[in-house]
Amino acid sequence: MSAAEFAALPEDAEARFELQEGALVMPPRPVPVRQDCLFELGSQLRPQVPAHLKMLLEVDVDLQLVPPGRPGTVRVPDLVVITRASFDRVRNEGGLLRAAEVVLAVEILSTGSRRTDGVVEHGEYADAGPVTGSFASEVPFPVRVDLTALG
Repeated sequence: MSAAEFAALPEDAEARFELQEGALVMPPRPVPVRQDCLFELGSQLRPQVPAHLKMLLEVDVDLQLVPPGRPGTVRVPDLVVITRASFDRVRNEGGLLRAAEVVLAVEILSTGSRRTDGVVEHGEYADAGPVTGSFASEVPFPVRVDLTALG
C-alpha cells in the first residue's frame, strides 16, 4: 500500500494504524503512564514553540522513504512540531504531513513497542541520541524540557 492509499483509508476511532513498507501494522494502544508523559512533555513544550510552527500529538506522517505510488511508510510520532504552512496544506488539501515538513519528532518509548520504537523507528527517524535530565537545544528553535518531570 502506498502512503496515498493509506491516507485515503477511513478514520478509525477504535484502532490506530501505521504503514511499514506497504503493510498495515497496529501498534499497541498507549498506556496511562505513557499518556501522562506525553501530556507533560506537550505542556512544557507548547509555550516554547514559535508562532510560525505548530505542535501536534499523534498525527500521521509520510516518511517519504520511497517515491509516491510505491509501498510506503507512515508513522505516528507521539509529538511533532511542523510549519503552520504544512498544517494549512493538510487542512485545505487533505493528505498526510510529509517528513520534510516536520521540524521535530518525538517518540516516547513504550513497554509494548520498545523494539519497534528503539530499533525500527530509530532507523527511520533522525538519530538524536538518548538524553536524560534536562534537554536543551537551539535547533530547530530554542527549547528546554525537564525530562525527569515526564515520568
